[in-house]
Amino acid sequence: MRSRWGRRPSGGRGRRWERPPAWAVVAFALCVVGFAVAGVLWSARDGAQPAVAAPPLPEGTTVSSEPTGVAVQRPADRPLRVLFIGDSLMWGSFASDESLTYRALIEAALSEGGPVEPVLVGGPGERAAEATEDLDEVTGPIDLVFVEIGANDSVAITPAEFAADYEALLGRVRLLAPEAGLVCDGVWNGLEHASDLDRELRPLCARHDGVVVPLSGLYIDETLRGPEGSEVPGGGVRDQFHPNDAGHAAIAEAMLEALEL
Repeated sequence: MRSRWGRRPSGGRGRRWERPPAWAVVAFALCVVGFAVAGVLWSARDGAQPAVAAPPLPEGTTVSSEPTGVAVQRPADRPLRVLFIGDSLMWGSFASDESLTYRALIEAALSEGGPVEPVLVGGPGERAAEATEDLDEVTGPIDLVFVEIGANDSVAITPAEFAADYEALLGRVRLLAPEAGLVCDGVWNGLEHASDLDRELRPLCARHDGVVVPLSGLYIDETLRGPEGSEVPGGGVRDQFHPNDAGHAAIAEAMLEALEL
């Protein structure tokens, strides 16, 4: 006698095995599918997601990330030489006092760890291409570099032209200081002028092992600029573009946060 599922009875020998009826195969398959669906729903109820294998990266693709901090390496036999490349902000235009410029605030903070020797390149109206030429007058060694440039470029040239000038500038920096820590400031301007240039400089700075500190977020805070028409101690009248004392302090704080002291 055959079993219900078509298997050979345990005591019967020599009989031919027969295929189970179709309705039994269908019923078994439906049970398997039901258990699978129930398992997925149970996992979804607990917040779990079915495992999905990530597609392989295309051949030759590399994964990289920007550095998150700039290490400050102090020499044992001389002061820390810090190169500041910048425009009127670096120069300190419209700050109440030289000691309140972002550059002076950074120097003061770095001096807490030892002597510092600043090296300045640029000034009011400076653009990336001009800064590259001015670097010809600078000699090493250089241990740390701050590049704050682009405000004047943002209203004068296209983002593509700025990218070419900025790449040339950073290339010249690396010839002068191949091992120096590098901090690249974003453009001091509103988003409509700064965003496109920031988008160009970010990968260029990363390619030269630098860290980018955006400035447009500080610029749009109007309390960090002007007020337009107010007198500057010692002479001069502020505009609504350049940072005031609070703006310089905010810029210095953002730049110092990029350092690993």
